[in-house]
Amino acid sequence: MRLAPAASIAPSRIRAIAALADQHPGTLRLFYGEDTLPTPDFIKNAAKAALDADRTYYTPNPGYPELRLEIARQVGLLHDRTIDSTEVVVTASGMMAIHLAIEATVGPGDSALVVSPLWPNFVGAIRVAGAEAIEVPLSLDGDRFILDFDLLASAVRPNTRLLAVASPGNPTGWTASPDDWRRLLAFCERHDLWLLADGVYERIVFDRAPPIAPSPLAIPEARSRTIVAQSFSKAYRMTGWRVGYAIAPPEVAQSMAVLQEFAVSHAFGVAQEAARAALRDGEPFIADALARYARQRDLAVDRLRRIEGVHVPVPEGAFYVFPRFDGLADSVALCESLVRDHRVGVAPGSAFGSGGEGHARICFAVDEATLTEALDRIELGWLSFRDRGPNR
Repeated sequence: MRLAPAASIAPSRIRAIAALADQHPGTLRLFYGEDTLPTPDFIKNAAKAALDADRTYYTPNPGYPELRLEIARQVGLLHDRTIDSTEVVVTASGMMAIHLAIEATVGPGDSALVVSPLWPNFVGAIRVAGAEAIEVPLSLDGDRFILDFDLLASAVRPNTRLLAVASPGNPTGWTASPDDWRRLLAFCERHDLWLLADGVYERIVFDRAPPIAPSPLAIPEARSRTIVAQSFSKAYRMTGWRVGYAIAPPEVAQSMAVLQEFAVSHAFGVAQEAARAALRDGEPFIADALARYARQRDLAVDRLRRIEGVHVPVPEGAFYVFPRFDGLADSVALCESLVRDHRVGVAPGSAFGSGGEGHARICFAVDEATLTEALDRIELGWLSFRDRGPNR
């Protein structure tokens, strides 16, 4: 029997490195995008209370009304905008928010622009929808990534329907400025595109006051064509809870809720109650976590910059560094070698698109001792791999 084209999509190269690490005990695992510390107690306690209150039945497809109201209130405060709960759809993960947004806006025969390097699930979701993903790579300007708007303009096709932008970006840490967002919105208006903004890391941003990433949500005229995907996974250490949300025009939010009905119905009710507690009581926790991430970022950047042949753009947000390795033509081979020979796992840059080749993503959301040891192993592994010659 023949399978549908979507069934032929290859799994993420990150998972392949994780599977290899499972075969090599003692591997330091810096390939996944999650903090190694557990979900904080105040969130777990809210989930326990929800279980005791029997919040285990079906919920409305767009999520509990109380959570949607809390999201509208909190996001509105963060971005100085009035948001109605009809613009909010709670989803079974941030990935589901992205998937539903793509499914609602593109289909077979369409194309979508993606600013890369980018989390591979974006491209996967576009392909599942039957559309083509067109990568627009960021450029390196000294030690920072920048977006080349001329390159973006040259990538548009008559069948392009969507522009996907992650800021702060995974894996780069690139963070769009307010002016970037205004220019991106003008670009989308000029070409009649939907703007899908991944704001999952917006609360993990460095060297900014207040510590929140710029967002198209702060631009009033963005409202009619912008979908913002969000998650509780990163800011609140809730990666396994699988709860996220989207802010979208009401008619789009409604369509996404219907699409979710025919996929997973809704996000788990207990996780929704935990998410509401995170929003309501989480600001002190976020501040403490951000201070820790800033220290770990500085440690990682400083240590990597002392390694021969390694160049490290400074991440403006998220909890990754994305160093470039001189002459590296096969990042998968390097990452496999690091696991097999040095027991340290990082994500190959090519997993994030063609613009990521020659790089590797290192998650620094671990304790200082683990991070220090991992960086030492990366240095030994990289120099050994480089010195082996042309097979790299």
